[in-house]
Amino acid sequence: MKYVYPYLVYITAFGIVPFLGAFALLGVNFKSAFSIFELVPLGQIVVNTLIFAFFTALLSAVVGTILAILVDMTSRGSRLISLLTMLPYTIPFTSSALIWTISLYGKFGWFSYIFHVPFDPLYLSSTAIWAVTGVSIWSSIPVSFLVIVSSLRSIPKEVREASVMDGLSLSQFYGKVAVPMIGKAFWISFLLQFVLAMGNFDLPYVLTQGGPGYASTTLPLLVFDEIFLSGNFSGGEVVAAILGLMATLPSIALIFLFRSKRRKFLPSVNIRIPDSMFRSVIYVISAVILFLLDFPVYWMILVAFRNASLDFRAPPVLLPVKLTPSYFISSLEGAVPYLITSAVVGILASVFTVLISLPASYEASRRGLSWMLFLSIYLYSLPAASFIIPLYLLFTATRLLNTWWALILSTPIFTATFATWIFYNFYLDFPKAYDDAASVFGIKRKLTRIVFPLSRGTLFTVFLLSFVFNWHLLFYPLIFASTPYNMKFPPEGALTITVYALDAIGDQSLNWGLLASSALVAALPVMVVTLFAIDRVLRGDQRSGVKFI
Repeated sequence: MKYVYPYLVYITAFGIVPFLGAFALLGVNFKSAFSIFELVPLGQIVVNTLIFAFFTALLSAVVGTILAILVDMTSRGSRLISLLTMLPYTIPFTSSALIWTISLYGKFGWFSYIFHVPFDPLYLSSTAIWAVTGVSIWSSIPVSFLVIVSSLRSIPKEVREASVMDGLSLSQFYGKVAVPMIGKAFWISFLLQFVLAMGNFDLPYVLTQGGPGYASTTLPLLVFDEIFLSGNFSGGEVVAAILGLMATLPSIALIFLFRSKRRKFLPSVNIRIPDSMFRSVIYVISAVILFLLDFPVYWMILVAFRNASLDFRAPPVLLPVKLTPSYFISSLEGAVPYLITSAVVGILASVFTVLISLPASYEASRRGLSWMLFLSIYLYSLPAASFIIPLYLLFTATRLLNTWWALILSTPIFTATFATWIFYNFYLDFPKAYDDAASVFGIKRKLTRIVFPLSRGTLFTVFLLSFVFNWHLLFYPLIFASTPYNMKFPPEGALTITVYALDAIGDQSLNWGLLASSALVAALPVMVVTLFAIDRVLRGDQRSGVKFI
């Protein structure tokens, strides 16, 4: 158990205790805590949160399945299609929100123009929550695709050969065999996206800040507003507790799904369509989806490098004209302190993630400690707002606010728990012959001499994914930091590149070039890293070793 203890100590100190502490703090000022019910339309905000989470989870899983089927049945170009599908995942939520802010801008945005939307849906109370949900679906499809395509690729070759021998068409194979077999992955994707969307602070905050009024306010936004704008800590704790309780039910369902031994979680559909027609339908639907996934990234790059005189044209200019690097260079120069913080925090937090999660996962898989995996999945799926107040008080008391250490210590509660999920599944198939050989030859330090070297593919991929997660963060940096890095030593200031991109909205909301270039500066470094990491995962070979189920 010696390898498990550091991991358990960490998740207890920065996960379990803060989560339970959020409920304990409700008693600090009970009357003030529940005054929130009189001041805000809590029922509407709960409904907004459920709409946002449910439709994000459902549609991202459905669309992810369609794209996974396309990749699975396509021999040539499947890797390119996969990378194009994953492209939105490379964009931090803050940058995603900035992209869509200028994409939905009335008659001047590309989306509004192409789909004939004569108004900005973000600014109408009747459409705001749906527009925010649409952007969330766009950001969530890649992860659902990744989980589902990994499951499709795990279908035994013998099953595919048997379907051919039985004369099944492609539509019958996927309807009767493949999709029912990956039903568990579908629902894992759904539940995972549901709980993650429930705790998503970044997109609603950047896109609408909860407006108009409370039309698009979700529970994480309300926690932030009550604590850090209104100074109502007790009221914020009520909302954080409600959010934690709401997330607990799907989190428990996710754990039971992992433990279930059932084979089929989706019904069989026996529809025989000629293969050529089935392929054509999938190709057409997928082409539309891929356009919607990737054109916003093209729009971001285009607007970042063109003259501002082209921004407010109706119809919008969709081709490269009057290109200039001035906005991008200006944004890059101002972003240096924020980039340094994001890089340092991302690297150190990712190293820490690997060092505590890999040994714990290895020992847990060898000793059958499946409860540790389920505890990790539960903590990973909880919203960040469930931990925030006790951690804020802890970092205030220890004078770690506005330092890199506050972020390095707090963010692995998500990356280490996710890494444990990946490493645990990897080590279930790790040959026990290595353990026997170490015992026979009396090899000491087996972990560093055998396990680490043989796990380097998975280790490297997990490190990269952890780095990407840390780079995307907005909620924790907004709360635990107040100034950018002072470019001195010892370092002070810990605002990250996502906060820098968010600040571009400020007084420059009508300057699309600055918005897009700030979004691009925040996204570009991690786009390269993410595409490299995702490419390794999509290969599905021994070098990546990543398994989700």
